[in-house]
Amino acid sequence: MEIFTRNTRIYYITQLFHALIFTAPIWIVYYQGRITVPQISFLVTFQYLVQMILEMPSGALADLIGRRYSNMLGFLMGAVAYLLFPLARDIWFFTFLSFLIGASDSFRSGSEEALMYDTLKQVKKESEFSAIYANGNTIYQIGLVVGTFLGGFIYEQNIFLPFVLYGISLTLGTVLSGFYIEPQIDSEKFTIRNYLCQMKLGAKEAFSSTYAKYLSLYYIFVGGITWSGTLYFNSYMMIGLGFSDSLRGFLTAAMRTLNIVVIAKVLKNSTLFNFTRTVLFFPLVMLFGFLPGIWMKGFIGLPFVQAAMMATTARWIILTPLTNQVFSSKYRATAISFLSLLIGVVYITLTTISGPIIDSYGIKTMYTIIGIFSLFTVVPFALKLLKTKPLHLLRLS
Repeated sequence: MEIFTRNTRIYYITQLFHALIFTAPIWIVYYQGRITVPQISFLVTFQYLVQMILEMPSGALADLIGRRYSNMLGFLMGAVAYLLFPLARDIWFFTFLSFLIGASDSFRSGSEEALMYDTLKQVKKESEFSAIYANGNTIYQIGLVVGTFLGGFIYEQNIFLPFVLYGISLTLGTVLSGFYIEPQIDSEKFTIRNYLCQMKLGAKEAFSSTYAKYLSLYYIFVGGITWSGTLYFNSYMMIGLGFSDSLRGFLTAAMRTLNIVVIAKVLKNSTLFNFTRTVLFFPLVMLFGFLPGIWMKGFIGLPFVQAAMMATTARWIILTPLTNQVFSSKYRATAISFLSLLIGVVYITLTTISGPIIDSYGIKTMYTIIGIFSLFTVVPFALKLLKTKPLHLLRLS
């Protein structure tokens, strides 16, 4: 049971280190003082493009040589990037930093989740994955609250300090990740042939049945839309609503605190969120959050941004466990990384078209466009998924 105790503790603590994003409320303002809006959109797109390209190779590598090493490398690259931010002066340096951050995210995205699931499976506690994952997300949200709340005030004292402090936090995450115990999995000796085969079979795993296919497609569009909101559009909307740096940090922190309350009281309630309600939750919340964007102003816009933010949190808490139930241990990290890669396609599509739209019509118009996109993607796949759910889920509906 040592592997269970140690890995769970490390997972919780590293979630906190990764979540202390002191740059969250100020990064767009920081960029705006140095580069243009189209260049900001390019960097956001490029960063995720790097992550998308590396998702499958990094996931397959994690399955073959170990999730611990992949996780450490992810933390390390992120730490280097943020510590170098004070040196960035032009688009080329920012592009290099975006590359490091994108690579960092790819090496962490599938490996950490797969490491924890297979840790629990090894000690026959995989039924506890949802609860532990939810606890980890709660800790992550607490870290985001702290980082977001302090970030605006720190930025007003020194514009470089939020980046340096987050780099230090990621450095601590690198060191602590080295103490993970690697779970035993049905793995093969590393060769180039096995590496390529792992990526191919991991991709097939995500679409291995009709149910898996619709679940993966639903997860891809929910993930791509909500993640682009969390990483880019929600922060831009908070600026568009007219709040100052310090007030924006305070309000965003308060909204994330509400997220924590919802996680604790609602999303972790497995009786309330059965299969059917889980699937219906996302289209309803996403349409409510994004569609009214063009009419939002000031404090009136906060409940809608809150809904968009809530959808991202819910994706990790109540939707991710469904995908883990479908994938086998041997291909889990690869399959998860494949889904992340396709989430990246959605993300890149939205951020690419957003540059000229935001430049010409503003972030509020882009928010409404995201809502329309959700209407024609998430809603149809939700209905398909409800029609193809496995028999063992019927009694949970």
